[in-house]
Amino acid sequence: MTLLPPSETDEQCDLITDESLWPGVKALCAELGYGPKWITRFTEGSLPVYDLDDELVLKLYPAADLEDLATEEPVMRALHGRLPIPTPAVVSSGRFDGWGYLLMTKLPGQDLRTLWTALDQDAKVHLARRAGETLAVLHTVPAPPIGPTEWGRFIKGQKETAVARQEQRKLDPHWVRQIPGFLETVDLSPAPNVLLHTEFMDVHLLAAEGAGRYELTGLFDFEPAMCGHPEYDLLAPGLFIAKGDKAVWRAFLLGYGYRPEEAPELARRLMAYALLFRFANLPWYFKTIPAPEARTFPELADHWFGV
Repeated sequence: MTLLPPSETDEQCDLITDESLWPGVKALCAELGYGPKWITRFTEGSLPVYDLDDELVLKLYPAADLEDLATEEPVMRALHGRLPIPTPAVVSSGRFDGWGYLLMTKLPGQDLRTLWTALDQDAKVHLARRAGETLAVLHTVPAPPIGPTEWGRFIKGQKETAVARQEQRKLDPHWVRQIPGFLETVDLSPAPNVLLHTEFMDVHLLAAEGAGRYELTGLFDFEPAMCGHPEYDLLAPGLFIAKGDKAVWRAFLLGYGYRPEEAPELARRLMAYALLFRFANLPWYFKTIPAPEARTFPELADHWFGV
């Protein structure tokens, strides 16, 4: 008898509820020799993730998404203890009832999305600079064997489907028509492939106050990690940490190691990566950083990624 619901297909995954997972979660904790006093499911995230006694975190991977576990576990092991801020330590991993699981330590603090509106500008600038420094170090950590194996082929495929993907997202035709021409004008020169988080953003960075100042206390969620051009990883912080705040974005870039004079061309490249990103969704980006006066992609690049 299996205690976790079937999860081999997308159709089966669509039928999964919290209630159908509960018996399997309790049984898995028992099999791991851990009897938490309380188990709470986190509300964020695309996969089921549980807080165990505010000490450990249990993440489940449906059978249809086992490749996410095959990425996240080795990346977590590679990064642990290597960054300026903590990342979760792997406690245990494996398979249970056809699902994958990862038991890890819980990091302290609150995510930046929750904290951001309560922070003053100095705190935001400080945290942004620390985030830039952290991402720069992450890009120096040797990557485990994860894909894509050929970055150039990946980008070529993203260019070929860029228009269709934004049409599917219901992007205004005014912008859709400009995509091919803009991408042709941007030089995305090759660079040595590095380990990429790809979603280095407010909901995956934690901070807490200590000695009268907020500091970053953790980075998590490595299932979408990949190897590729380091600038591909700057899209998420530009859109979801800076959110159009020039001072915050400048601090992030300085922390990462960019010089101010590099910013204009960098902004154009990041605009291109916003169209080439695996989960690119320009209508969502427009909601995150409205740009009512921008009518061309160079203007939008300056509004979103300029300093």
